[in-house]
Amino acid sequence: MLKIYFYLYIWLKQHRIAFGGMLIAIAITGCNASVKSQPPANTPSVANLIASSPTPASVSPTQSAANTKPPEQQAVQVIRDYYSAIARQDYKQAYSAWDGNGAASKQSFEQFKQGFANTTSVAVEVGKPGKPDPGAGSIYIEIPVTVTAIATNGTPQRFRGSYVLRRVNDVPGSTPEQRRWHLYSAKITPVK
Repeated sequence: MLKIYFYLYIWLKQHRIAFGGMLIAIAITGCNASVKSQPPANTPSVANLIASSPTPASVSPTQSAANTKPPEQQAVQVIRDYYSAIARQDYKQAYSAWDGNGAASKQSFEQFKQGFANTTSVAVEVGKPGKPDPGAGSIYIEIPVTVTAIATNGTPQRFRGSYVLRRVNDVPGSTPEQRRWHLYSAKITPVK
């Protein structure tokens, strides 16, 4: 029963239903459990609702969870989302993960996209992030990574290094976009 409450809580939270709504749902669930009736076989479970409930298109998982995770986890999620976009060949999303709408990559979008032309798959292992380092108006964090890519000819390639991510401090006048983590620089080298 506790597992159902947990899934219900997660589902309600994803859909931004107030905590009071959760209490009502728990009360209804408790009443239904006391009747001990079996739901019809084709009734979706709470777990199925969670799995099939899409995140709204205008809010990425990184954005919707931005206020609930510690800064280090937010930054790690940016790297995971970046490599997930590359794996899906969604190069526009990956490019936009770089600060300045891609400018921090020091490449045009076409150059960036072309850099993955001979890559069939990519995966990232994220190491332990460093401590956020406040600068003048911004916060920086360095995160180590190991990247494994498979070339179109089947050759595996490994890279190791780190990314520095940057976000603007929560200062008056800053936009939500500026207060999100972005890739700021990278030191990634092939592993022999």
